[in-house]
Amino acid sequence: GRGKAGGKGKGWGKGGGMKGKWKFVRFRKELTPEEIEERRKANAERHSARIEKEERKVLTEEFIEGEVVQRAKWHAWLKPKDPEQIPVECREALKEMNAAFRAKVTDGRAFCGGIETDVIYLAVADIKEDGLVLRSGLPVKFKVYSDNKGIGACEVVSGEPAPAAPAAPIAAAAPA
Repeated sequence: GRGKAGGKGKGWGKGGGMKGKWKFVRFRKELTPEEIEERRKANAERHSARIEKEERKVLTEEFIEGEVVQRAKWHAWLKPKDPEQIPVECREALKEMNAAFRAKVTDGRAFCGGIETDVIYLAVADIKEDGLVLRSGLPVKFKVYSDNKGIGACEVVSGEPAPAAPAAPIAAAAPA
């Protein structure tokens, strides 16, 4: 009988009620590690091609601390903890970009929940730390770049939730 299969194979084929959408969702779960790696490579290549095409210049050497204001599927908006850390040469562009986004939002919603501070765009592909899942309020560190579309954040890694005590020296952790 069909009932024994449990959650996984149920409804394939015989059920007939499979809309393409669901097939796609199911299919995505079944990726092999090789396929995942291939996709990651393809995405990375696509991303570096985009970086080149958009003439990206990273403007900061040091990481800037900030937090995630809002995230969507493929991008997020970050708020710098200290707007003064944003390089002077790109503040104007950042202001214009924010003004443009605020003007674009219709249907009575506010851009990023009506935030007054200028926020920085982050493409998900620019998250450097593997497995970092962005959510509102998450502390992050990032570098700022400019390209022909505006200002953005790159090399994003998680920030500290609070000034932590100095990390224990690595030597102490490993038994001698």
